[in-house]
Amino acid sequence: MSKSTFFTGQPVLNQLLGLIDRNNVRSLARRGDHDLYYRYFDTYTHLVTMLYCVFNRCTSSREVISGMKASLHKLHHIGIS
Repeated sequence: MSKSTFFTGQPVLNQLLGLIDRNNVRSLARRGDHDLYYRYFDTYTHLVTMLYCVFNRCTSSREVISGMKASLHKLHHIGIS
């Protein structure tokens, strides 16, 4: 792997997303036609949302939505809009 593993000062979610190749996830989804009929979430956005849910121990979709809205300014940096 050519990615750096020096992650001092970064949140755990950001560290994990740094190890996942965004283009590889999107190409796998394209190859399997998984994003063929999506409306709101493509595969990478869904992956980021589910990882956020796990790391913040969210128990409802309302918690996920309100938590992600609270960090709306950071979402562009992790590759979702």
